[in-house]
Amino acid sequence: MAKSAAAVASVRTLRGETFAQGIHRVMIRIAAGLGNESFDTSSTTGLISRCRRGDAVLAIDGGRVNVVLEMTDSTRTVWNPYLDEAERNRNAQASLGLVRSPDQLHGNGLQSYGSRRIVLAFDPENDDPDLLRTVVQLLRLSALSAAARQDCGEIQTAQEKVAEALALLSKIDGIKTTAGQIKKSATKIDTESDSLATDLARLLSPAQSALAGATASSAAAEAA
Repeated sequence: MAKSAAAVASVRTLRGETFAQGIHRVMIRIAAGLGNESFDTSSTTGLISRCRRGDAVLAIDGGRVNVVLEMTDSTRTVWNPYLDEAERNRNAQASLGLVRSPDQLHGNGLQSYGSRRIVLAFDPENDDPDLLRTVVQLLRLSALSAAARQDCGEIQTAQEKVAEALALLSKIDGIKTTAGQIKKSATKIDTESDSLATDLARLLSPAQSALAGATASSAAAEAA
């Protein structure tokens, strides 16, 4: 019972929406913008007997090609086996792992396992969905190229472009990480500055009162 309660608490957000529900909400909009559909598959078994691996599926071209999503709100040290099983279970050509915070990825905002497997830190309550949309688009193209004829020169070109995009994505993640660190430092500076200002005001207030008293006493002495 305690273990079950802890599991529920670990995915609850301040607004009462679980991490997975927030991802599904954002993915529906992203999928619609791409002309595809996103389905919540967390409660249904897939191709593997009694297996529910794969929490959502981005269905491309009516489900001919799929990108599977695997979500967790806890730290997971090993991703490849989970994503591999999710792909097989949902008949997917690419997969996306999602966690809420970079802390769950050892401080990284993004980890790639080749061009068709990516793990991304994304908080649906606070993060801009642009990076998630970009990652989904990249995996969508990777899935389409994997499902196409490999002897086609255009497919090879597409795969090369996807590889270049993946390299740029890693750079973007590095920039976002640095920006986050700068933001944390700025927040710390603001907090410490406010604290110092409060302490300063606390010290100056009695000093000003004492000075005012001294001035009044001096004026009274002169008048006498």
